[in-house]
Amino acid sequence: MADLNFNTNISKTIDLNSSSDNNNLHNNHSTSESHATTDSDIPTPANTRGMSAEELNDANKITINIADKQTPLIILFGSPSSGKTMTLVRMTRFLRTQGYSVTPVTSFRPAYDDNYKQMCDSFDFMINNEEAANANARINFMLLKVSKNGNPICQILEGPGEHYFHPEKPTAPFPRYINAIINSNSRKIWTIMVEPDNTNPRMDLTARTFYANKIQKLKSSLNPRDKVVFLYNKIDATDFIISPGVVKEKLAMKDVSDMYPGIFTPFLNQIPIIKSFRPYNFDFVSFHTGDYTKAADTTLMFTAGHDNYPRNLWRILLKRIHG
Repeated sequence: MADLNFNTNISKTIDLNSSSDNNNLHNNHSTSESHATTDSDIPTPANTRGMSAEELNDANKITINIADKQTPLIILFGSPSSGKTMTLVRMTRFLRTQGYSVTPVTSFRPAYDDNYKQMCDSFDFMINNEEAANANARINFMLLKVSKNGNPICQILEGPGEHYFHPEKPTAPFPRYINAIINSNSRKIWTIMVEPDNTNPRMDLTARTFYANKIQKLKSSLNPRDKVVFLYNKIDATDFIISPGVVKEKLAMKDVSDMYPGIFTPFLNQIPIIKSFRPYNFDFVSFHTGDYTKAADTTLMFTAGHDNYPRNLWRILLKRIHG
């Protein structure tokens, strides 16, 4: 996989009303997850973000480069506002406390992309800042490398949600760069994000049904050795938590199955001797990034959640990285 192409003419802004308006788990000043909405796709000087006019006008023309084809690639796959960016932030913080190095891959974008260079230069600031908007508004797409004692463990790719699934254009094909990743020989772990039905106004039942269809089509194109992890984000907006990191998994999975009709169907295990104790060919994990509280000036402040959530996710990812 040499040059992979995609367009990032999506400028993110933060909806400070977030999911607190949609559930009763928090008071009027707190929310379980921050949400992003998109500005106009029409290129303007304010949102060129270091890209050429050609790249801004064609979703298949931006060049990206994933030079390391040996280190497994974890793709955070999700709709807009599903929480990919804050999941990346939370995992980065957790992994660094466990002795891992998490750093941007500077060669991911061409030298003319000043926005990406600035993101790389200010990555530590964005990760450690307590204002949620500093991450959500600035990390548009990024490739990270996770290492331990100098040895690469995995790469993590986070991209604009509209490129994976656009709620207002639900049948739109993947941009070229996603197809290139799908067809590459790199070892891949697709981390597919889902969320409760009351946390994202753009993902109503119709959109969730189309999203499930998109996942079914994705599954039909995956390499047999690719792994899939379903990540049920914003689990704190449900009644399935027993204690931090301990969740009623069967009920959570049923909830996802009900909200996203048919999303698990293509992953049914067809091997008789195995399917009795492992009915699906995927891993399932519930996740909570943290709490989001509005300050008096309406700034959305982030407080990291319990370490058990990133610990559970990392345990599953490590199993798939090495297995």
